[in-house]
Amino acid sequence: MSKEVYSAFKEHEFFGEFFHTETSYGARFAGKVYYSTEEGLTLEYNIADSDVPNECEELIGVLNNGKKCTLIGPFNFNNSGQRFGSVHTKFGKHGFTHLLIGDFVKFDTEFHHCRFTFHHMQEFFYPQGHIGKAPYIEGVLEKINGEDWSLELENRATFKDVTHNLINLMRTDQSEAIEQLSLAFDEIKNKHPDESFLYRNTLEFLFKYEANTPKTSSELSKNINRISSLFSIFMDRPTFPDEVELFPNIEAKNPVCLLSSIHLESRTVDLAKSSPSHFFMPINRNKVDLSKAISTWLNLYENYRVLSTTFQYETNYRTLHSAYSDVILFATNIESVANDLGMNTSNRYEGPIDKYGSEELKKALNSIFSKHNNKSLGTNISDLRNELAHVGRPKKLIQILDINDYVNVGRILKLVVVSHLLEKLGISFKNIHDYQNKLLPSTGS
Repeated sequence: MSKEVYSAFKEHEFFGEFFHTETSYGARFAGKVYYSTEEGLTLEYNIADSDVPNECEELIGVLNNGKKCTLIGPFNFNNSGQRFGSVHTKFGKHGFTHLLIGDFVKFDTEFHHCRFTFHHMQEFFYPQGHIGKAPYIEGVLEKINGEDWSLELENRATFKDVTHNLINLMRTDQSEAIEQLSLAFDEIKNKHPDESFLYRNTLEFLFKYEANTPKTSSELSKNINRISSLFSIFMDRPTFPDEVELFPNIEAKNPVCLLSSIHLESRTVDLAKSSPSHFFMPINRNKVDLSKAISTWLNLYENYRVLSTTFQYETNYRTLHSAYSDVILFATNIESVANDLGMNTSNRYEGPIDKYGSEELKKALNSIFSKHNNKSLGTNISDLRNELAHVGRPKKLIQILDINDYVNVGRILKLVVVSHLLEKLGISFKNIHDYQNKLLPSTGS
C-alpha cells in the first residue's frame, strides 16, 4: 500500500472544486467533503452555475491537497436550499457512499484488486509490543483461494537509512563492544560500497483481495467488509475495513484510496477504537487456520449475516427492550443449531448447550434460573422465550428476572450460537471453550 492512507476511524476534511465530467470543468462549484466514522461522507456545496446537473451518479473534483478525487453518489440537488439575489445559488449538504482519492473514475469503473487492513489487524496477527521480533518478509506470507476470489496476506514496512549513523542508534555499557561493532560495520560497508543499510521503523500486515473478474468500488467494499466481519467475531469487537486502496490493473501502480460511509453509533466507535491485547483476544492468529476459516465463512456468510452484525454494530448498552430481543433472537438461533445438528425437538435448547458449552458456561446459565426454580435448563429457556414472544402466555419468569438476567441469558445463548459457527470454521473445542470463558458475563454464580 502507498504511504498516504486514509483510515476509516479518523476524521477527514477536504476543500475542493467539483464538476460532473472532465469536459464540464467550466461548470464547477466549490465544496467541502467531511468524513467521520459516525456521520459517513458528506459534501457541503455552493452551486452558482446553472450548468451543473441536478442529478448525477458521481462527481469528480480536485482537492486542496492537489489530488484528483471521485465522489460516488448518487447525487440529487433538486432539494437544495435556494438563495435568490443578483446570483441564484443552490446550497446544502449531501451524503454519499464512497470517496476515491487519486483519480477521476466512473461509478461503475471496475478494479483489478484491492489491498486493505481492518481495525486492530496488526494486534490480531502479532502483539505490537513485541513486533521487533517479527521478521519482514517480501511477497506473499499466506494465500487463500476461494471459488471466485483469492486473498493474500502481505507485510508492509517503513525503513530509514542508517548507513552512516547506525552506531549513533546503539548503546551499551561496554565502550569496547561499541567500538568493535563500529569497526565491523565499517568493514562491511567497505566491502559493499554501493549498498545502503536500512533500519526498519514499522511492520504491518495487510490483505490483498482479488476477485476472478474485476469489481466496482462498491462491490469490493462489500466483499472486504464480509471478510472483516469474521474478525469482528474472532476479536469480539466492531471491526470494519480501515485503510483501503484499489488498483486498476495487475501491476500495483496508480492506486486510489477508498473511504466508505459506515455510519456507526458513537458507542460502537468507542468499542472499535479500544485497544485489545493479542494475548487476551478471544481468538487471535495463533488459534485459527485462516485458509479454512475465511473460505468457509464466505460460503456461509448469508446464513450468519445477522449474527455478524451483532458483533460489528455492538454498543455494549442494553435497554429492557433490546435485552428481550436478544433472548428471542438467540434462543431461536439455538433451535436452528439443534436442527442443523439433527437433534430431537425436545432437546432443541439443552442439546446445543450440552454439545458446545464449557463447564463454566453451563454453570453460569444454570445459576440465573436456579435462584428461582428447579426446572431443567431447556424448560426455562423455552418458557422464557415463549413468555417474551407470545401474547397471552403466563408471565412467570418475566415477573422474577431482572434486566441483568435477560442481558446475561442473551449473551450466553449468543456464545452457544457462535460456538456452532466456530466449529464449522475449524476452531478446536479447546479454543471454542477458551473463547466462551473469556466472554462469559458475571452471573453471580
